[in-house]
Amino acid sequence: MIRRSARRGTFSRRITTDLLSDDEPPRQVHLTLGFDVADPIAVALTVGGHGGMPVVWHFARRLLADGARRPVGLGDVRVRPIVMRGAPALALRLSSPSGTAEFELPARDVAAFLWRSYAMVPADAESAAIEWAGELRFVPGVWARSGHRRSRSWTTTRKFQAST
Repeated sequence: MIRRSARRGTFSRRITTDLLSDDEPPRQVHLTLGFDVADPIAVALTVGGHGGMPVVWHFARRLLADGARRPVGLGDVRVRPIVMRGAPALALRLSSPSGTAEFELPARDVAAFLWRSYAMVPADAESAAIEWAGELRFVPGVWARSGHRRSRSWTTTRKFQAST
């Protein structure tokens, strides 16, 4: 089910799936995939939330799209195509210092989420939709209000001597 937020430019899709763990038998969990046009490169994956504290992961939207065709991802988030109960699915693996969790997401649900997000912000328009001045406000040498880079003039040249 896709839910629209009261805030224009956001939506979410709730998915019920199994949590696979090496230590425990599979158990059913609720996930929510979220998209916000203010951050069109990312999706937010919220795990749980009703009985305990929800856990939110942010990762590239492209991982879900590419993961439907081939294994992708390095590090904490990995996605690969699988077959679940005879239907196409995606295995989504999340790793953190506290453990690893793998979810089997029906490809149909992920595709519906992605189609909706790409209808709002196409893949080739992601960077144009980002307000770069605000994103770069903490980077040294960048003015947040104007979005222009401050020029640095190096008046001295440092000479380094190799010690022998």
